[in-house]
Amino acid sequence: MPLANVKWSPAVNSHFEVLRLQNFKRRELPDDHDPSQAHRLHFHALILVTGGQGTHGVDFVDYPVKAGTLIHICANQIHYFGQNQELEGYIVVFLPAALPTNLLGLSTSIASPLSWSTIQHIWPSVASLNLETAQFLQQHMELLEAHQIMGAKMQPATQYLLWSMIALAAQVAVESDNPHGRRAVDPRFLEFIELLEQSFESCRNMKWYAEQMSCSARTLYRICMTAVGKSPKVITDERVAIEAQRRLLFDQTTVKEVGQTLGFDETTNFIKFFKRLVGQNPDQFRTKSNP
Repeated sequence: MPLANVKWSPAVNSHFEVLRLQNFKRRELPDDHDPSQAHRLHFHALILVTGGQGTHGVDFVDYPVKAGTLIHICANQIHYFGQNQELEGYIVVFLPAALPTNLLGLSTSIASPLSWSTIQHIWPSVASLNLETAQFLQQHMELLEAHQIMGAKMQPATQYLLWSMIALAAQVAVESDNPHGRRAVDPRFLEFIELLEQSFESCRNMKWYAEQMSCSARTLYRICMTAVGKSPKVITDERVAIEAQRRLLFDQTTVKEVGQTLGFDETTNFIKFFKRLVGQNPDQFRTKSNP
């Protein structure tokens, strides 16, 4: 069965929808969409688990989930639900088109695809919230659900409530990922990430990125290590590897063509790179992930 590209088709509202996890299985889905199989979203989603235990996959990593787990999925990311699990909670799916600008200090508009791909480097895919924080976020989602039921007459207030809920989710997720307390994201790290999202398909040279930022390669290394504990080369290689996996699963192209779109002139070099990062060669990955 071909892997599903899940496009925007809200049942109620043009910009967002709130769903209960426990009702999700009863919802009518397209024949080609099995939520427990890897699928790519063309919109954004937040999942707050309030009861039960299980797993959830985001970009080829399986995470344990339980009450208090917050899952964040950006457009174009791959995700899937664990099989045969009974979870309670909320799913909020939304488009960014009507939202105000700026989130987590990004310079690009929140509605920009570049902004959302950049956020993936800052906002953890899965975060574990304490009880008080999880309940506070749940209250926001419940209020948003009430606005959804009331309909379009509440739309201006609803748009700002949606923004508030997303901003809160981003803040608590980033803070939970930093055990030493809240720390502002270095604007220079954001500059590097935004530049990387524009250029990773054609450039993996750290000296070039440093030159574009008017700093030395050593300074760029220090910026990245301070921000996320990874070198700029590791960040870049991981970004290319994730994109390679996405394209191998969802694009009807050869391994050679995928490699070429990511800047590899020689297929053998792409295969070596992929195996080093993923642990198997591209053909093995494609067969195993889409039997």
